[in-house]
Amino acid sequence: MKKNLLIAITLFIMISVLTGFDSESTNTLQQSVKSNLVPVSEMELPSKTIIGFGEATHGNKQFTTLKSDVFRYLVEEQGYRVFAIEGDFGGGQKVNEYILGGSGTAQDAAKAIGFTIYNTEEMAALLSWMRSYNEQQEAKDKIHFYGFDMQRYDHNKNGLFSYLKKIDPALASKYGIALANLNDKTVYDQKQAHIQEGLSHIINLIEQMKENKSVYIAKSSEKDYELALAFAEAIKQNATLHGTNANYNNTRDRFMAEKVLWILSFEKKYYSRENIFIAGHNGHIEKTSTSMGITICMGAYLAKTLGDQYYAIGSEFYESSFIANDATTNERKEFYVKNSGNDRLALLFAHANVKDGFLDFAKASHDENFTAYLNRAQPISAIGAVFRGLYGKMEKMYTLQMIPAKAFDAIIFVRTATPSVMITD
Repeated sequence: MKKNLLIAITLFIMISVLTGFDSESTNTLQQSVKSNLVPVSEMELPSKTIIGFGEATHGNKQFTTLKSDVFRYLVEEQGYRVFAIEGDFGGGQKVNEYILGGSGTAQDAAKAIGFTIYNTEEMAALLSWMRSYNEQQEAKDKIHFYGFDMQRYDHNKNGLFSYLKKIDPALASKYGIALANLNDKTVYDQKQAHIQEGLSHIINLIEQMKENKSVYIAKSSEKDYELALAFAEAIKQNATLHGTNANYNNTRDRFMAEKVLWILSFEKKYYSRENIFIAGHNGHIEKTSTSMGITICMGAYLAKTLGDQYYAIGSEFYESSFIANDATTNERKEFYVKNSGNDRLALLFAHANVKDGFLDFAKASHDENFTAYLNRAQPISAIGAVFRGLYGKMEKMYTLQMIPAKAFDAIIFVRTATPSVMITD
């Protein structure tokens, strides 16, 4: 009995030494969180070239609402006018048309983004606010909306061929037929030969557009030409992801980073905008490439290019009921996860007994012990569009190992996250 007790005590001491956490240090960290945490309504953000917000899950009401809260703050307090999301580029242009006064409803616009995760009443409410805001502004101050992802074809083809039909009908007719096999209906189960054929055609089309650049611009405008070329590039990128041996995750994140920088350049050139807000999954927004299977994530590309002008905000929850596609049945359903482990920020936040909170790591730097803690690797929630019930019992299946202070500049905490409200037809 004494021998077993001695072993247990020894193991406890070893674990405490190895992890660096005991009840006293945990209590100290909890106090540090409480003293540095502010309500989201009182957050202050720096003015940066790009501010990114990462979602701990794609299927929660609160994280969409937080996108809205952060962006509205940037619009009202710092003059930001560009919102970009981890959604289809072509679909994003349909949304842009809507918020600038186009036809349809906010729900229609939300669906146009291209991914089911955005078919929510919360996203529709955000888009409705953007449209209402724009109705009160002059053209130079209106909000613009973009998608920086490239996993859909149809809206990109529509945008591209709408342009080509006006300035080169013969080319539009030729490639309208040639690219028929690249479409949303078969985007995930298309034959490789058809994708590769389509990829060859879109590469040739882009080359011809570049050769005819001066002629096309003379018939339209430089801005319209560049937007049409961006539609074509999105088609090419999607075909590259599905029709080549390129590492899907790594290549996709690089393409997304390139599109974000294109948006920044396009807005600066034609609308004199110096700043943009972007939103996506925690694993894309963070700056240290901890995502499984990704060599360099989008946030790391942006941080390498922009340095401290890229400011990344992560998010975390204590418990979450969320909507995701079941990995087994592909049925869209509700799942539940409750975080555990006293050495995690999620639990330190929970003990603060607040509904939500904003933590700026730089403002907490005066607290040496807390700063040291924030520079240790730990699990951060990162749930995507697909989930399996069993994952909720295995932390490694729904988190990413990150060093919080290196992955993000700040983090927003939600104590209890609830499911997105899906748009019903």
